[in-house]
Amino acid sequence: MSTLESKALPLFQQYQQTFTAHIRQPRQHARPAGVSARRMQVYNEIVFNNFFSAVSACYPVLQRVMGKRAWQALVRRFFAEHQATSPFFRDIPKAFLEFLPNVETLPPFAHSLAHYEWIELAIAADDSIAPALTAEGDLLHGVPILAPALAVLAYDYPVQKISTRFKPQAPLPEPVHLLVFRNQQDEVKFMEMNAITARLLQLLQPGQMTGLAALQQLGLEIGHAETAALVSFGGALLEDLRQQQIVWGIAA
Repeated sequence: MSTLESKALPLFQQYQQTFTAHIRQPRQHARPAGVSARRMQVYNEIVFNNFFSAVSACYPVLQRVMGKRAWQALVRRFFAEHQATSPFFRDIPKAFLEFLPNVETLPPFAHSLAHYEWIELAIAADDSIAPALTAEGDLLHGVPILAPALAVLAYDYPVQKISTRFKPQAPLPEPVHLLVFRNQQDEVKFMEMNAITARLLQLLQPGQMTGLAALQQLGLEIGHAETAALVSFGGALLEDLRQQQIVWGIAA
């Protein structure tokens, strides 16, 4: 908003703009007239610290990998530049994730790692409800129902291994496939899997294909000629997924 547009606003809105501009960037924008530096500093610290805590709680690994000073500078930049569209505090971590591609100085794996950390919050907060199902039953001829809060992921970096001691600088030759889901005890679980299992779960996730149909489709995609062997392997795999509460049963 231009200076002329700002001056055309009612006085209380002009005050609000000055107030929030100073909180976002206290070194670049003067505090509102008539407000003491001490009082303004209280607002600055409370607002930023709450914002900083909301972001940092979601990204502990990225925070440690970057280091205290770089992390604080990154969150401070986000705080100054981000234009919030949601009134909910829980949406701040997602907005931060969407902001990261705009930062050119981050490690090459930073956005992938941040997404992997954010997905835990997303799965924990997912309010999807499983359709009517039968816990037992034939997973090949029935329609397997997966955990309703579940994400099949692929990353170019081994995000599950990144730490202060391991910071990959080049992408993997092949993506790493990871599964994040919430089990029936409302616990968020992580699992590394191969590309075939990942694709099978993608085929099953909409809850429309029988296990057999999904395996047959998978066989066509990978060019597996031994259908009987694939179905035998797939049946055992589906049962294992049920034991791990990734598959919750079959559609009722």
